[in-house]
Amino acid sequence: MNLVGDGPPPSFERRLKLAQQQLQVGQLAGAVESLRGALAEDPDHADVHALLALTLHDMKRLHAAAHEAEIALSLDPLGRLPLTASGVVLLARRRLGAAEERFEQLRRQWPEDPEPPRLLARLRKLQNKRREQKQLLDESLARDPEDVDTLADLADWHLEQGDLETAERYVREALEIEPEDPDALISMGHLLLRRGEVEAAREHAVWALRKDPSDRAALHLLTAVKARKNPLLGLWWRYSTWMGALGEGRAIVVLLVAYVLYRFAVITAESVLEQPGVAALVSLGWLGIVAYTWFGPAIFYRSLKKELAGVELKDF
Repeated sequence: MNLVGDGPPPSFERRLKLAQQQLQVGQLAGAVESLRGALAEDPDHADVHALLALTLHDMKRLHAAAHEAEIALSLDPLGRLPLTASGVVLLARRRLGAAEERFEQLRRQWPEDPEPPRLLARLRKLQNKRREQKQLLDESLARDPEDVDTLADLADWHLEQGDLETAERYVREALEIEPEDPDALISMGHLLLRRGEVEAAREHAVWALRKDPSDRAALHLLTAVKARKNPLLGLWWRYSTWMGALGEGRAIVVLLVAYVLYRFAVITAESVLEQPGVAALVSLGWLGIVAYTWFGPAIFYRSLKKELAGVELKDF
């Protein structure tokens, strides 16, 4: 997005162009400094405050991002970028009602822009409203059939439903339009991982990390690849992926059925077969499964945290 106007001095324009170039290559820390330098020369530029808020959001510096988003919105309450930055930061802070208001306002003011319904779809995902999420993504795609972010989000939605064929169609469309788009590369990586093509999935994670070495989604994919290779964590990964594809409601039903079968097996072994030893083994097996599913996520996210800690951004 070109934020350079006719009023600010040439040094402002140079700093802003440098910031946009840094953002394109994932050099977020450098972009923050460039944007702050631009604001030192023009402190009332709402869009630059908004862009700084979005950059700080990507760095997970949510308190600072919220501060910049508030300044941007106070300077331009109806501006597209200030409203977007405010909504994105509110969403990250789980202030869903306020974020929804921002996205709905954007949706009304810019009826041809695919971003507002796509952002609303991400909010619906957090609310576990999958049907509404899909409807909003379809609306976003209708506004712009070649919007790469929407295509990647649709691929993720179908992947979560277990529809790998449709997911692949969407993600391949996205990569044909923008072969180096990180979201599309990560979506393809997860698809390949689901199909057991572990090395290809790893390559896609690495390609995404070349664009932004701190991309948490890419690092999450890389950690999932490592978990898939690990005999112990690989079993948990398959279980977690399968349960996730079921959806929250059906996953709860599966757990309840499993518990009923476990209790039935124990009662049958104790009362009908009069085999207390068998009942004890069944109970131990059940406790082992529960412990495995309990500690599996902790081990996975510990691995992810280790990957994040190993990231080192270098200046160009």
